[in-house]
Amino acid sequence: MIIRAFLAVSLLFNIKTAASAENKPVSPPQIYQYPLKLSADGKHLTDQTDTPFLVVADVAWQLLRKLDYPEAVQYLDIRKGQSFNTVLVHVLPSLPTQKSFQKITPFQGENDLKSPNKAYFDYLEKVVLAAKERNMAVGLVVSRQSWNVVFETQGEESSRSFGEYLGNRFAKIPNIFWIVSEEENQKGFLSKTLTEVLKKTSANKLLVASLSTCSPPDSLVQNHTDLKVFVPDSTVTDSEYAALATWQKNIGKSMKSPFLIANSEFPIKDQSALIRKQAYESLLNSAAGFCHMSTIKNFNPTWKTNITKDGGEYMKYLVKILKGLPWDYLEPAASMKMVTDTTQSSEISVSALTNKRMVMMYIPTFRSFGIDLSQLTGDEFSAVWYSPRTGRRWAGGALKRTELATIAPPDPQPEWDWILLVGSKN
Repeated sequence: MIIRAFLAVSLLFNIKTAASAENKPVSPPQIYQYPLKLSADGKHLTDQTDTPFLVVADVAWQLLRKLDYPEAVQYLDIRKGQSFNTVLVHVLPSLPTQKSFQKITPFQGENDLKSPNKAYFDYLEKVVLAAKERNMAVGLVVSRQSWNVVFETQGEESSRSFGEYLGNRFAKIPNIFWIVSEEENQKGFLSKTLTEVLKKTSANKLLVASLSTCSPPDSLVQNHTDLKVFVPDSTVTDSEYAALATWQKNIGKSMKSPFLIANSEFPIKDQSALIRKQAYESLLNSAAGFCHMSTIKNFNPTWKTNITKDGGEYMKYLVKILKGLPWDYLEPAASMKMVTDTTQSSEISVSALTNKRMVMMYIPTFRSFGIDLSQLTGDEFSAVWYSPRTGRRWAGGALKRTELATIAPPDPQPEWDWILLVGSKN
């Protein structure tokens, strides 16, 4: 950790490097060794070589039902080009009466869970392997609320049979992980049965629980799963999301297991700005990554246009800045009171390295604010500004521990958001 932190600070705060960042050659993409697993501290994910895996996920709920294979590959290629490394896909159609793009039902007969339709799951496997060729992870959502009546009517034995089929069918494909259920909406036996059987049949696969809710949960008991995904309803209001964001800031540092929040779209004009804000706030408050609940999730006819906007186009900049940082050692730093103005501090997200040699801030709109560096390690500091919407960096000058400085972003565009990095020179 010390070496990574030293290199990150040395590189990021070298003024010449920061000023010429636009001309640097593009580094090759990270090649991950799947399957994913929990980190040693249990707060994020890694690959099999213990390389930290920053989840940059997109929901693609209805890919199997709405896209043919060439379009599915086109979708994966676009998201890969935008630096997404994970997609989440529903194994089953939206409704038990629906079929795949090829007009194939997932089960034979009247949705007999003990009789999976091989051709349906052949297509799922083909899509998963296409993601593997692009070094992308795929989270497979095993069950969903609209199918509860099918699972609950046929009972535990049938549910177990379906779980065994999935686990065995995909046991040798390393780039998947299982999202077990919307557990708050199901009979108790279902998520428990699926979790047990998938853990047994698909060794070393990450197991995830999803929770469909608008409200912050009372607890984060893992229920024998490795990761939690919170999926706010897509009609969630600004105030409801604010409550979820506040909960995340308060609990992030004390979390003992990794989590993601699938941030929803809102009925406002500029969703891209909001999605960027959600992405950075999630990461600065201890989430294991960012899950983009995009408007294309159900692949309506406009998806090929919408995929190039709506926030997804900015994820490459998110990855660009975090790639050079030991992000897995960042912790929420709200208690450090780095921002001296209390009204500003509630709007600016702050995270610091565990050794307190670097702090990262997200500023949602242009503003000047006071910064107190007395709680960081070191006497002299360098600052770098970063624009999440353009990818450009600016040298931010030198700062001293003993001085209460007032600083402002380098470009006074009123609606622009900003990242500020401040690191110790020594």
